[in-house]
Amino acid sequence: MDGGLYRRPWPGPFLAFFCCGFLAGCQAGSPSITLAFLGDVMLGRDMKPSESTFTYLATQLSNADLALANLESPLTDAPSQTRSDYVLCAPLENAAWLAEWGLDVLTLANNHILDCGQDGRDETITVLMEQGLIPVGPGMVPVHLEIRGLHLSILALDDVSAPLDVGQAVTVVQSERQAGMIVIVSIHWGMEYQGGASGRQEEIASQLTDAGADLIWGHHPHVLQRIDMHQGMDGDSLVIYSLGNALFDQHGLPSTRQGALVSVVLNENGISRYKVIPFVIDVEGSRIVQPDTGQEEQILDQLGEDR
Repeated sequence: MDGGLYRRPWPGPFLAFFCCGFLAGCQAGSPSITLAFLGDVMLGRDMKPSESTFTYLATQLSNADLALANLESPLTDAPSQTRSDYVLCAPLENAAWLAEWGLDVLTLANNHILDCGQDGRDETITVLMEQGLIPVGPGMVPVHLEIRGLHLSILALDDVSAPLDVGQAVTVVQSERQAGMIVIVSIHWGMEYQGGASGRQEEIASQLTDAGADLIWGHHPHVLQRIDMHQGMDGDSLVIYSLGNALFDQHGLPSTRQGALVSVVLNENGISRYKVIPFVIDVEGSRIVQPDTGQEEQILDQLGEDR
């Protein structure tokens, strides 16, 4: 494997993974940052996290200015508060692994954040912050970050636990964009185990990019869905419909054990380029490993990416 597949949000051959003066939107000396996105991370049930869990992605995670994942398991000692057979709560001490692996931002807007009740959610937020990690969501209040002069607004939405108020989300995105922010929307949406985006996903994506979202990063289906470029407010917006599982103990469909890290370069104009790094989950070893050629082809095909 060559370390990943690079893509640009404009047609034509990719020449190099750096900003050239003749490329649209790139100016000499303009700041840029790299963000690494992962899908669902679950640290409960049969997962046994260790130092080696994300070794395969260590370079991408450490080189990113910000590494983000959706935390599907509350980190808490609180008892279960759901009758569901799928309770994903995990021990508090597992928060240390998230920091050890090089993650920075964990979104909590998903259908499992209340598996151990409000106390479990609050304890999760507390322990993440104690590890120097940044929790985002649930709710319509974005987190603001500044990295090398670029102002990021990260919003975490959930369209699974209850239907998303799309109008309210559009208003928030518009306000953030008008304030000069680069707007990143994490959204828990879609149907489990469906390899294609639903009409509702596509409609929400269209409305949010029209409102000014630079990047939409989806999860919940537990399988990969395509990556699209949308014409946004001032240029191209990147829509990752689903990054599937990043770490999960699902043994059923092979596609639930196929994932990808997407590394995105941003500058003052928004999305510059992105890179896809396929991987597979070794459930028994609770770790991420390199895919074989066939698996890599399947992952790239599911994302709509050519080799």
